[in-house]
Amino acid sequence: MSRPERRNHRERDRDGRRGHPEEAVFDPIWARAEPTGRRAPRSRGDVASAAIAVADAEGIEAVSMRRVAAELGLGTMSLYHYVRGKDELLDLMSDEILGRQLVDDAELHKGWRAGLRAIAVATRRNFERHPWIIGAIRPRPRAVPGPNSLRHFDQSVAAVADLDVDLKTRMEIVTLIDDYVFGFSVRADIAGLEERVEQAEAGWMQAVFDYMAGELETGAYPNVQRIVDENRAAGGKDEDLSAMALDEGRFERGLERVLDGIAAELERKAPTRRRGR
Repeated sequence: MSRPERRNHRERDRDGRRGHPEEAVFDPIWARAEPTGRRAPRSRGDVASAAIAVADAEGIEAVSMRRVAAELGLGTMSLYHYVRGKDELLDLMSDEILGRQLVDDAELHKGWRAGLRAIAVATRRNFERHPWIIGAIRPRPRAVPGPNSLRHFDQSVAAVADLDVDLKTRMEIVTLIDDYVFGFSVRADIAGLEERVEQAEAGWMQAVFDYMAGELETGAYPNVQRIVDENRAAGGKDEDLSAMALDEGRFERGLERVLDGIAAELERKAPTRRRGR
């Protein structure tokens, strides 16, 4: 049986399916032309920038179609010329943010380690500037990677392209770096949330420490008690323990440990590959 002919989104629009939603073929925002003309005096970039500014100032919860339209001096319905709803607005914002963490291509030619380090640091710094992005880029129905998301992935793949390992290993290395950056950023975001709660509800943090102190007194957590005692013996406060996970420079130190682990595995496997030649 021959494969059906593949048609692009413009051909699908012309075949009349647009008038029959139950038969409509999903076309992501990136596959549709930028709106122009009197009904679209702004650009998608303008929409993304306005939404990002709102999120940076007030949090992702403040972003709505109505609010972004107002920031642009447009009516709410006018915004639908650019995006079909809130999900597509988040897609625009996410892709714009991801474009801000792309590195200079020259960094990708300094070896796999330097390339991955540059990408990881740029991504982490970007997330620091826009901490709300962690929640905004979570999987959503019909979310499609945009051009900058693909460029970010392309740069990561380029950084490991010359490694003498199979494709699966290269993909695992790229994913491992992403996992570390995202994991660290989620932890930092949670810590920031705790600080915001403490500012809004004075005494909340102390209540948490009091609860934990009571739990430790039960003797059910001897290893936690051991590090608490060690920290106190060194003159530290109990709250210093959580701060140790996110102190200045911890991201870079952790990243170096991850890269060290990758380098050790590559070195361990290198003799085996040489013997097989």
